[in-house]
Amino acid sequence: MTPTLLASLLLCCFPISAQITSRAAEIEAARDRKAKNLGAETVSPMERRLLYIKEAKIIERFSAGVGGFRAKLGGMVTGGGFGIGPEYLREDLARGEILFRAAAQRSFRGYSKYDLEVGAPSVARNRLKLQFLAVHHNYPSINYYGPGPDSEKTGKSNYRLEETAADGLLAVKPLPHFWIGGTGGHLWMNVGPGTDERFISAERQFSPSEAPGIDQQTNFLRYGGFAQFDYRDNPFGARSGGNYTVRFDRYTDRNLSRHDFDRVEAELQQFIPFFNKRRVIALRGRTSLTYLDPGQTVPFYLQAVLGGSDDLRGFRTFRFHDTNSLLLNAEYRWETFSGLDMAIFADAGKVFPRRSQLNFTNLESAVGVGMRFNARNSVFLRIDVGFSHEGFQVWFKFGNIFAQRPFGSSVPAHVQ
Repeated sequence: MTPTLLASLLLCCFPISAQITSRAAEIEAARDRKAKNLGAETVSPMERRLLYIKEAKIIERFSAGVGGFRAKLGGMVTGGGFGIGPEYLREDLARGEILFRAAAQRSFRGYSKYDLEVGAPSVARNRLKLQFLAVHHNYPSINYYGPGPDSEKTGKSNYRLEETAADGLLAVKPLPHFWIGGTGGHLWMNVGPGTDERFISAERQFSPSEAPGIDQQTNFLRYGGFAQFDYRDNPFGARSGGNYTVRFDRYTDRNLSRHDFDRVEAELQQFIPFFNKRRVIALRGRTSLTYLDPGQTVPFYLQAVLGGSDDLRGFRTFRFHDTNSLLLNAEYRWETFSGLDMAIFADAGKVFPRRSQLNFTNLESAVGVGMRFNARNSVFLRIDVGFSHEGFQVWFKFGNIFAQRPFGSSVPAHVQ
């Protein structure tokens, strides 16, 4: 290589090296300026309040109560307004063998609920369970849009529902996670004119052929059985595992001999965690199928129901009634910080008069977003906003979205 060529190469390379050095110095200088001007991270007022509630453990202290007494929030029928009242809970009687709970609630809209539970939930080293449940509801206004999947949104009416149920349960646990048991009880019903004057009373809009039982009420003897395989990590706020249940109930009309039927309900729940359980895919499928005795009908207040905060969240409360139903839910949940999960969800389902129509056609659907507030690893409060072709609905509910009707209860799921 000649001296002239070597000199030319050095002259060409020198500016590039100088540029690289100069650019690195600029980047480092910018970093220094940014570090000097760093301020405190901006936190929204909403996040500050949530963090205070979490760090002060306000929810945990409120729900724990004193000496067995505490305030009971929520747990009333959807649409009944905010329910509150005293509850007495003892889980330590007979060295933890006996549970006793009694509660009385009333909402700001005049809805009332009284319930009693006495049980032995963990006899014989948690292999035997005994339970007695009693509940009384007085709900002045329950929505009713008429029978079938094609009922009109504009056909909204309301009726009064009073019911009292007393039930017992005996269950055994032959295998880990697996329960099987029998239940029985009595259901006293009274249906009358609705008190919400904004809407027509149901008996003025629907005939007994459209809404069986709307003209005359009866009482029911109920008995049945159930099986459950439950390996969720936490039944009150599951992040992994599954819960698979099937139950059979026989309802016998004790007064009119018009409403004798059998009902089979099956529900599958699956929770798929990832990222150390900070994100969860929650899935649920549920169906309710009715088997009528010859010449019998299901009273409209005991029919399968969809619509509201616990199933099709983009539709109004109790939007669809019929003798059978199918429901599918999917949620993607992620932890924003300890004590609060966000969720996006999709719901699909339908009611139908004949069991042969159990399929995935003509499903109503809804999508939305939600928030899950946790206390003691359980969902304490959830807020959901659901959207459907009939508009949108906003729900504030205490408790988890996938809560199940107690196996030992005669009361319909939608008015628990």
